[in-house]
Amino acid sequence: MKKLIIPSLLTVMLLVAAFIGPGHAQSTANDLKPTFISPTPGLYVNGWPSFTVSYPKEWGEAPLLGPFSVFHVGVARPELPSSTYLPALTIVVFYVPLPLEDWAKWDMPMYLQAGTDIKVLSDKPSRLKDGTAAWEREIEYVSKISGRKVNDFGLMTKKGLVWVAIHLDDDKGRIGEDLKKIAYSLTFLQGREEPVKVPLDVRAFLEMYRVDVLSGDVRTMMAHFSDRFLWGGMGKAFVEPGLRNDPANQQGIISFEPTVTVFEPRGDKAYVDGFWLRKAKGDADAVKIPMFFQQISKENGQWKWFGNQK
Repeated sequence: MKKLIIPSLLTVMLLVAAFIGPGHAQSTANDLKPTFISPTPGLYVNGWPSFTVSYPKEWGEAPLLGPFSVFHVGVARPELPSSTYLPALTIVVFYVPLPLEDWAKWDMPMYLQAGTDIKVLSDKPSRLKDGTAAWEREIEYVSKISGRKVNDFGLMTKKGLVWVAIHLDDDKGRIGEDLKKIAYSLTFLQGREEPVKVPLDVRAFLEMYRVDVLSGDVRTMMAHFSDRFLWGGMGKAFVEPGLRNDPANQQGIISFEPTVTVFEPRGDKAYVDGFWLRKAKGDADAVKIPMFFQQISKENGQWKWFGNQK
């Protein structure tokens, strides 16, 4: 489903379609707010699916690299362009009905567009600390943008049919254990899928959007997006073709039920996260897909999707 010139493979990929200490104990994990609402240096907290990733707390937040990129931090180095961070961590959340071992079907074509001298240095199944199935691979390439040789370590796992991909990029050769430790800090949080209460007007907004999605009329769906909408730097013009090309929309969606798991009002805006339980014609079962757009904005008395801009 799935602006800046940054010499990193992840930029092209996403535009084409000291570690945290024991102070963040697992016993308080359910009290953590998503990073978008309440940033904690050294710890990324995702809304839904709910997970955390630890990283060096001195790394600085960088611009998102595309609409499915939910977090990007790294080291700004004076010899590189101001928009470039290496080493860097990028977290990507997207929906694609593929098994983990088929990762190359999704992103290898993008490597071929983004780089030359591409070498797959490792490619194997793995597991997270809690035993969750994962897949890891490391790719070396020469960026067509910068001419710099970069290594990209990817750790991919799934929550249902939703992929969570952790990318560590560096230009110092093979990715070391220090960076791999960041990827393997990925921890899914339990007990954070229960619905939360939202105001009646927000519930009405979600219901209107639900009805228009079921209608299949993309133009009507787009009326629910603010003209100021931005998602990873991409405006609403990016969303419309994505909706039109979504196989589920082409098949026809017969069920689309919202569950809000995180809600935080902020004046004329609000953070909304959770999932849609979606079933398309021909699907055996309904699937959970992220709400993705994260914020809504009240404009002329009507709520609209606003995106993940700050």
